[in-house]
Amino acid sequence: MISTTALLLLALLQDPAPGTTLDLGGRKASVRRFDALPVVESEYAKRFRFDAADNPKLKELREKYKLDEVVAAGKDEFDRQILLLDWTHRQFKKFGRPSANPQGALEILKNVEEGHTFFCAQYGATFVSAAASLGWIDRALALRRHRDYPGAGSPEHTSTEIWSNQYRKWVMLDPTANLHVLKDGVPLSAYEIRSEWFEREGKDLVFVIGKERKPHRKADLPIFLGRFAGFGDLTVPANEMEKYGFTAYIPNTNLMDAGPDYGKMFIVKDRHCEGTKWHERLNPPNPAVDPYFPIGQVSVTLAAEGGSLKTTFRTMTPNFREYQVRRDGGDWTRSGDSLRWDLHDGTNRLEARTVNQFGVTGPASTVELDLLR
Repeated sequence: MISTTALLLLALLQDPAPGTTLDLGGRKASVRRFDALPVVESEYAKRFRFDAADNPKLKELREKYKLDEVVAAGKDEFDRQILLLDWTHRQFKKFGRPSANPQGALEILKNVEEGHTFFCAQYGATFVSAAASLGWIDRALALRRHRDYPGAGSPEHTSTEIWSNQYRKWVMLDPTANLHVLKDGVPLSAYEIRSEWFEREGKDLVFVIGKERKPHRKADLPIFLGRFAGFGDLTVPANEMEKYGFTAYIPNTNLMDAGPDYGKMFIVKDRHCEGTKWHERLNPPNPAVDPYFPIGQVSVTLAAEGGSLKTTFRTMTPNFREYQVRRDGGDWTRSGDSLRWDLHDGTNRLEARTVNQFGVTGPASTVELDLLR
């Protein structure tokens, strides 16, 4: 039988130390690897409302604008997400104060075709719904500079964060600037960008523009993006990242039906924001963690059951369809939320993942145990 201490280690920690030994029906099993993202049931995760797979507007958006073709050339998930980001950015022909008040991506794009002018909020709303139509979760961010600069233009901005199954984390994608930001080759979340900019002056950041993936350093700012009649040059200015001073998370993605839920958004702000007033909302006490709950994951719990292990799965997967598992590198097969795992001599490997109703697979969780003689 697995000891209580060992069971807690397996059930609650994402990465128990290799070498943990378990008693299992008279045999010894040693943990070689345990890699699973947890289910986080915080008040921040519970605030979110996600678009439904059966929303006919998502189907219309995906088919009308041939979004499968837009992303088809991507070599992996993140590459496809960047292609969608680039497509969204290029739909807008006029930039500036909105000349119409549409709700949601379908209405926005129709108004674009009619010659209307839009700015960052409409870029963001379009990308959120375009991503949702392909089965990805992208959420809008409302940003404000931590201080004002004379002649610097609007202090506020709309950006987004997308959940990357590939990187197993939230990643900032800005459709207005056609931008994502890297450090050491890894795309960063909004809070990671904020920390790097304010705490380390952005010296290690790489600013990447468009599907061409052209990299820029801080010294390269401003980055020219385009020239728009009646507005002038659209750029990523030298102080653009200071708009992450106040970082607000808008907790719904059903923007074509409901619009952004500013009432329930929560805002990261700290000493960098002192002296500047903005909206008063809940301020997460642990901003590096609280907004960054994982989704699409499989949380794994193991419990002794005779000479076998009962393996139980949990997830936070919007539009969940099914679990899939594979053993020892075999084929993926459908699974319920629990299964019996009979161990054989040597190394045993179990992988589990989710699939949502769009056919998008989540990040794989992996458990490896050595059954010893």
